[in-house]
Amino acid sequence: MANRIEQVIADIEEYIDGCKMQAFSNTKIIVDRPQIEQFLDELREYTPEEVRKYQRMLNNRDKILNDAKKKAAETEEKAQAYAEHMVEENNITRLAYERANDILKEANERAEAVKESASADARVIREGAVAYANDILSSLQSILNGSIEDISRNFTSLINTLSDHRNIVSENQKELNSMKGPQEETAAADDAAIDLGPELTDFSVDFEDE
Repeated sequence: MANRIEQVIADIEEYIDGCKMQAFSNTKIIVDRPQIEQFLDELREYTPEEVRKYQRMLNNRDKILNDAKKKAAETEEKAQAYAEHMVEENNITRLAYERANDILKEANERAEAVKESASADARVIREGAVAYANDILSSLQSILNGSIEDISRNFTSLINTLSDHRNIVSENQKELNSMKGPQEETAAADDAAIDLGPELTDFSVDFEDE
C-alpha cells in the first residue's frame, strides 16, 4: 500500500514536470484541475488503509504486552507451586523461597524487558507514521496552493480582457448613435439596442475543503 501511495506522488511529480508553462512566466504552470482531483482521490483511497496498517501494528504491541503479562503470571504461579512443593516435600523452606524469588525476579526482568521493547517499537512506528502522513499532506498543500493561485490569476486576466472588449464595443456604439439624427437615434435604440448584460464582476475561485 505504501508503494502505491509513493507511486501516486511520483505520478503527480511527473504530471507537473509535463505541464506547460504559463505565458510570460518561468515558474508558473497550467494544470488540469480534473487530473489533480483524480490524484487527490487516489491518495484519499489509499491513505486510510495505510493508517489502519499502523493501527494494527500498535494493536499488536498491546498483544505482546498482554502475552508478557500472562507469561509472567504463569511463571509466578509455577514459582509459588514450586515453593510450596519444596516446603511440603523436603521441608526446606529457605531454599524453596530463595528459588522462588529467583524465578520471580527473572520473570519480572523478562516481562519488563519485553514491555520496554514493545513500547519503544510502538513509539517509533507511531512517530514514523505521523511524519510520513505529514510529508504527504505538506506536498499536497504546496501543489494545491500553486494550482489555486494559477487558476485565480488566469480567470482575473480573462475578466479584465473581456471588460476591455466590452468597453470598446460600448464606445463604438456611442459613436454610431452620435452620427444619427434624434429620431433615428431613438428608433435605433428601440429596435436594435445591444444588451451587454450585467456588469462583469471580479471572479474568485473557492475550493471547498473536503
